[in-house]
This record gives sequence, structure tokens and C-alpha cells, in this order.
Amino acid sequence: MNDKHSILEDFEDFVALKVSLGYREVSYRAQVSQFVAFCECCDTSAGYITKELLDAWLVDRQPMNNGTQNSAVSRIRQLCRYQVSIGKPAFVPGPEYSVPQTHFTPCIFTEGEVRVLFNSIDSIRPSIQSPNKEYIVPVLFRMMYCCGMRPGEPLALLRTDVNLDSGVVFIRQSKKSKDRRIVMSADLLALCRRYDDLHGSRTFFFERSDGRKCPTHWMTSQFHICCRDTALFSDGQLPRPYDLRHNHVTRTIMRWVDEGRDVSSQMPYLSAYLGHSEISYTYYYLSLLPERIRASAGIDWDKLAVIYPEV
Repeated sequence: MNDKHSILEDFEDFVALKVSLGYREVSYRAQVSQFVAFCECCDTSAGYITKELLDAWLVDRQPMNNGTQNSAVSRIRQLCRYQVSIGKPAFVPGPEYSVPQTHFTPCIFTEGEVRVLFNSIDSIRPSIQSPNKEYIVPVLFRMMYCCGMRPGEPLALLRTDVNLDSGVVFIRQSKKSKDRRIVMSADLLALCRRYDDLHGSRTFFFERSDGRKCPTHWMTSQFHICCRDTALFSDGQLPRPYDLRHNHVTRTIMRWVDEGRDVSSQMPYLSAYLGHSEISYTYYYLSLLPERIRASAGIDWDKLAVIYPEV
């Protein structure tokens, strides 16, 4: 152990270790670096994280939503454990530092609601503040719905990641730094070709007028605009862009059931397509299916209970 190492130096060593193990550097830089910068402004001559430092930072950073705070504390906890592992008496925050989160119930649309929603998406009005959004939004949300992509995945696509000859989409370094390839339907491919012809040379497939990729908060804002315009969601709880992924998965499973397929044998393929690290994450979607589908002979619950008891 080097007692003279500062918290910042330990943080750099910690990040280097995480990267060497296959984790994404940005996952730790985005939030922990803010805490480390705060520590550097305080009296940290001892060179390790204390309870007082963490408590003061949490007060300074308010208001944070519960999810953001839990994510930050989780990563800071790992840095604290790293300091302990190299012999420093760092404070390791316990579970009491995690705050309750609101768990969203996925919104599964009916066929009629899907049509109304995409009519609204196709009718989104142009905006001087957001040039070309009337062209980007219909393609972006169709790609998410038709391909079951996570919200950040289409936004991170480079133009070269979308093969407009074969319809193969290369999703790089998504959740848990996993790459994967998926294939678009013929209809979606035709739409993407027209979109590409319209927008010409660029770096990102979905790109802002200043050459940067479209941010996730912009995507969420546009989706909520489209949802409000439908007048379908009047209870104040609007669907999220992630619900497009949920609807892709549940509709895929329902189609298999209607076609008489053995759903259990198809799930590993669906899991790979979605980029899940564990197949149990894919089986979660069975709980979102309508009762008539869950009771279908296409889903052998007894077999699932043996193979995947957590389901």
C-alpha cells in the first residue's frame, strides 16, 4: 500500500482495474468522478474515504432522484472496498445508503393503442429548436419497437453500424459491454434506406444538426410528446421509451404461441437477440403476458420450474 496516494490516485487505479476486467470506464467516470472531485476540494490528507465525506457529498448533491443516488453509491461503495483491499481504513457504506426506488410497471399496448401511438409519432410537428425531428422520430421509435432495442442502443449507432444492404444492425458495447448483431425486417430496412438517403453523410445514424448523437433525454421528451397527443394516457403516468422494447418481446412470445411453437425452446434465441446476460431476464417477460397466453399449452411451466426455478 502507498499511504501517500490520494483518493484521486486510488480512483484512477481502481478504474484501470475495472477496465482490465472488462467493465466500461464511463460507468465509473460519470458519477464517481464527481464524488472524487468533491473529496479533492475537502481536507483529504488521510487519503481515504470517510463517512463524513460521503455524507457531505450526498447533502451537496441533493436533489438526486433515487435511482441516480443508488447507482452513484453502489459505485462509490466499490471504490471504498478497493481502498480497504489495499490496506486503507475507508468507510464502506452499508445498505442503509440505498433509498427506495419507484419500480415502473411496463405498459403493454393493445393493437389499437399501437396504431394510435404510431399515428401520433408519424404526425409529430417540426421544431426550430429540434431540426429534423419529424424525420428522426418515426424511424427511431420504429427501430426500437421492431427490434426490441434498449433506448440508448439506437442513439449510439454509427451510420456504419447499420448495414443497409443486408439489414444487419451492429450494436456495440451495450449493457455490460456486450456487442451483438440483430436483423431488421424488410419493411424497417426499406424505411431506414429512405431515411439514410434523406440525411446523407454523417457519423451517427440518428444525429443532431450539430453532428452529435441525439441524447436520451431528448428521446424521452419526444416520446412523451407523442404519447400526450394520443389522449390515450390520461392518468398522468406516461409510458416510457423502454416500453417499446417490452412490447416487442411480449408480442414476439404471443406470436409464437399463436403459431403453436414451443416457447421454451425459442427463449434462448430471444435472449441472445435482446442482449440479456442471463436467460432468466428473458423469462421475466412471461409474467407480462395476458392470462390467456400464460395458460397456453405453448408454455410448459413445469419444465421451466425445473430448469429455471427463479422463474
